[in-house]
Amino acid sequence: MKIRSIILSAIFLFVLSALSAPIFAHEGREVAEYELHFGWRVEPAYAGLLNGPEVFIAVHQHEGEATPETPVDISTLEVNLQAEVTFGDQTTTLTFRPAWGETGHYIAELIPTLPGDYSFHLTGTIGDVAVDEIFTSADGEFSSVEPTTDVMFPSLPAVDNARIEALEARIAELETLVAELQGN
Repeated sequence: MKIRSIILSAIFLFVLSALSAPIFAHEGREVAEYELHFGWRVEPAYAGLLNGPEVFIAVHQHEGEATPETPVDISTLEVNLQAEVTFGDQTTTLTFRPAWGETGHYIAELIPTLPGDYSFHLTGTIGDVAVDEIFTSADGEFSSVEPTTDVMFPSLPAVDNARIEALEARIAELETLVAELQGN
């Protein structure tokens, strides 16, 4: 009976951890001896909300390879990465900075203003390794930018109508006050 309880507890913990694990919607690439995982900092990405791209860098080790005698320490590498972001015919350039307290994690800020597909041309260096990779949300490895109306509540027409009604009431009050002042 005790073994059955242990097995059931282990299954429960496994299922619980699988359900609570974050979804990691990033595109992975090998660049020389490094593995890059690129995507939005917050997935799904929504138009008009602060977000931005992020890249995780790790040393790639192929299966069956012996562990190097002197492994590369990511924390000692000089990393200089930029991304040229393209949406339609517009581009801007972002510079990545280390994420606070997370070795190998680099971030940049961006507020994607329109829903749709964004492309990122990632360039720069990791140590002495040149990086020149293109990532695009259209490939489906990380999300396209969604309209905020998908998650807004109450809907915009209800909010706009409430604002219009409040402004109309205030205008009516002001017109009454003006009329009273003109009558005196």
